[in-house]
Amino acid sequence: MKRLTLLLWCLCAAVSAVCGAETNKVTTRAEKVTLFTSGAQVTRSGAVSLPAGVSTVIFTGLSPYLDEKSLQVAGRGDFTVTAVERRCNYADSAAWTVRKREIESACQDIARESSELAAAQEVVDAEIEMLRTNCSVAGRTEATSLAAIRELTEYYASRLEKLKARSREITHKQQTLKERRAALDDRMRQLGGRPKSPASEVVVRVDARKACLASFTLNYYVKGAGWYPTYDIRSDGLASPVTVAYRANVYQNTREDWTDVALTLSSSNPSTGSVVPVLTPYRLDYGVAAPRYDDRTDGSEVSGVVVAASDGEPLTGVTVQVPGTTVGTATDVDGRFSITMPGRADRLRFSYVGMKSKTLRADAGSTLAVRLEEDATQLDEVVVTAYGSARKAAVTGKVGTSFDFAEFDEETAVEANSMSHDVERRQTAMGYEFEIRRPYTIPSDGKSVAAEIGLYTLPATYLYECSPRADRDAFLTAAVTGWERLNLLDGEASVYFENMFVGKSILSTDVQSDTLSFSMGRDRGIVVQRTRENYYRSRRTIGSSQTQEVAWRISVRNARAESVALKLCDQIPVSTNDAITVAVDELSGGRADASGIVTWDIELAPGEQRDVVLRYKVRSPKNRTLTVE
Repeated sequence: MKRLTLLLWCLCAAVSAVCGAETNKVTTRAEKVTLFTSGAQVTRSGAVSLPAGVSTVIFTGLSPYLDEKSLQVAGRGDFTVTAVERRCNYADSAAWTVRKREIESACQDIARESSELAAAQEVVDAEIEMLRTNCSVAGRTEATSLAAIRELTEYYASRLEKLKARSREITHKQQTLKERRAALDDRMRQLGGRPKSPASEVVVRVDARKACLASFTLNYYVKGAGWYPTYDIRSDGLASPVTVAYRANVYQNTREDWTDVALTLSSSNPSTGSVVPVLTPYRLDYGVAAPRYDDRTDGSEVSGVVVAASDGEPLTGVTVQVPGTTVGTATDVDGRFSITMPGRADRLRFSYVGMKSKTLRADAGSTLAVRLEEDATQLDEVVVTAYGSARKAAVTGKVGTSFDFAEFDEETAVEANSMSHDVERRQTAMGYEFEIRRPYTIPSDGKSVAAEIGLYTLPATYLYECSPRADRDAFLTAAVTGWERLNLLDGEASVYFENMFVGKSILSTDVQSDTLSFSMGRDRGIVVQRTRENYYRSRRTIGSSQTQEVAWRISVRNARAESVALKLCDQIPVSTNDAITVAVDELSGGRADASGIVTWDIELAPGEQRDVVLRYKVRSPKNRTLTVE
């Protein structure tokens, strides 16, 4: 009995100690942000005075989308951290719901009053009509005395005046209700179409041997932020080098503003899997397909609009990305997007904080209508507990680390929403990093801001390429060297040639050579014609076989003022049937490979025209119909 009493006394004392522990709320400041292609690692710091004994420190105003598994808390001072937990503060969400219900209730009251006023107006209109009918003497059969007419007229005038006053009163009330309804609609629009997500709080319980000043560092990974590269590729002409403007499109919608932070851009993506893929056995049998693996990743444009599934409202700042690549974009204020797809890519991933991510098939040239659903599970409260000494150094950096930032110069602005920065580049084990060496501010509004992280001038070799069988236009390509040191990533590129925008392309770094080529667009200064030589189009039958003879003439002309190099391509058919043979008669100096592709390397002086002829014969059994171009 004494043991039970002692145990209950100890338990009560412990509960009293916890309940009586002092609570300190601390607002931290974001000092450093490492922005990945999807997500960000945030380092925040704060200080608080701790009393002697057990106390609780609550770090408020954190993103509701922080990954609790990545949360790390470090501190300096004469105290020990006994527990850490992350929780959600639903006060904002509850307040939003209350305000919305109040507005909806007021709108319902207005609708009810409007209905009552409309019914009252109908009664007034009916009484006026009845009064006019009964006061008329035109259809009466009996003579009416002058006194009766006078009395009837006075009654009509008096009653009609009252009814008109009642009608004016109803009209005034209806106008007042309309104004009240318009004001409520404005309030509802300002409130937004969905509640704000609950803010996160980190609760740290500490035990200090004596009163002291404690410094804390919080480090965590957060969703709803990222960056993707885009490029401006410019050339003033065939004798000029290529200028590549390397831009990072930075965005974040984490519900925490990052003001004057030390910003680092990383090419790695922690949200992708880190498990080594395993091949499954390839079992061969009839009707059994081979194993399929995710083969990620010319370019064709896909556009569309992204809306919320709940109310159809367009979503601004939705990240649209080609899975497995760094090619991406974001929706505009109307929820619309447009993106150029890399070669074999046929999927797009749509992600937005508070919404379920969605991956859809996106064929070249298609237009998508995307509806994202709210993700309630993303905001569930998750608690993690950790124990350790607060004297340990912070996991990433130390509290109070100083950063040497350069003076910001507004003259370095390149264009609206684009800023040139002093950038330090380095290669890590997991990719590239770009450290912007001056303070950077990113508001939590989901809007994409372009920051220039590199401007390079590269020597280029220009070559025109044309395959008139597929497209008669000649395409200019630029081949540059020395690109490996620039730490480029795959991304969409806007191409400018001779001070004219020629279109969008994809800058792909997936090459196994020291030369990087990209298209500079079509050039109608190279005129190409492909015509059939009718006199050589014939069909002859000899014995059991038939022979078809085909000839094409390709004319190329350089209408530019400088000499050009042209790679001209066409093709001859390749037989896959032993009974069908193809014999080449003339290639005009061209080279044919095993796949039937014929290539001519042509140098054209200004104004020069050159013709090449492609001539071949196809022999096949005469009792079978074979279509030959």
